Amino acid sequence: MKPIAVKAADADSIARLWGELRRVDRLRAGEAVMLDVSALGGTTAAFEAFFLALDRHAAARAAHIEAIDPKGLLAPIRARYDFAAYDGAAPTARKHRPFLVAVGQGVCDWCTSARANCAFLGETFANSLSMLVHPRRFRFRDAALAFERAGFDGLPITAMIGFLLGLILAFESAASLRMFGVEVYVADLIAIGLFRELGPLVTAIILAGRSGSAFAAEIGTMKVDEELDALTTFGLPPVRFLVMPRVVAATLAMPFLTIFAELAGLVGGSIVLQLMNVPAVVYWRHVISASTVFTVSLGLGKSALFGLLVGLIGCSAGMRTRNTADGVGVAATAAVVGGIVAIAVADGILAVVCHLLGV
Repeated sequence: MKPIAVKAADADSIARLWGELRRVDRLRAGEAVMLDVSALGGTTAAFEAFFLALDRHAAARAAHIEAIDPKGLLAPIRARYDFAAYDGAAPTARKHRPFLVAVGQGVCDWCTSARANCAFLGETFANSLSMLVHPRRFRFRDAALAFERAGFDGLPITAMIGFLLGLILAFESAASLRMFGVEVYVADLIAIGLFRELGPLVTAIILAGRSGSAFAAEIGTMKVDEELDALTTFGLPPVRFLVMPRVVAATLAMPFLTIFAELAGLVGGSIVLQLMNVPAVVYWRHVISASTVFTVSLGLGKSALFGLLVGLIGCSAGMRTRNTADGVGVAATAAVVGGIVAIAVADGILAVVCHLLGV
């Protein structure tokens, strides 16, 4: 193989040598690559990076470097860097881990994640108590901005989904009840279904997709940019400044969005029943009689709980973002998936409790 001659260490000269690495990639095990630095007067950072990459490529092919170095320029570079560590990072064939090792690693990762989540919940609860004692510490302006993004900005899509939900629910239920001549009771079904179950559930899923991922992405980007470390250095708790306003905003925005989604759903159901020759007055009278204070209150209480879960999980995913290229994307995905799972689990638990209490 023709020796790689380095005559100058400036950036332009070294940049032209990077193409030589393609020749090194064609070496076989045991072969050598010649590096001639006899004409080099001194080293630069550009040359050191090239030498490190050359050694790494040669090590990945089980080859070695034979240097022509009468001035001894390469020895200080090898002493300055841990070449073995860089060579160990060379691309190798992926090895499959044994099944038990993979299971054990998964359990350890799950335990680590659970421990981090518990620590986050504890810190958030402690800051909540501190806010109750010292309400002036709460950042109302940040909470108002987060409420605007989660609430007002999400109002069009939430109202549209609610309208379509009421429309579909009315069509599907009226097709069955019409056979018995009681399609007017579709109004009761829509009212109870929207206020008690479907309104909070669907709105919470929309909030998890819109705001939960946004919370995770915003805080995750701050962590990658080391802004969280800067806040901690200045003695400003990130949970108080970043998490609390978003959690409170999500908790307050959920009932607000749920009300509009339910009203839009009732309007959609009204349109369907009017097409089936059910007067609007009769429809709304049935809606009012079926919408008891307890049913509406239960739905709004569930929506506030779902909003709290979405805010906590989204912010927790953002706080645990890894400093990698895909860290923010992984955090946003974890926020959406975790939020939807938590909403479904909480909704199931509440349904069982309401059944046991006879409500």
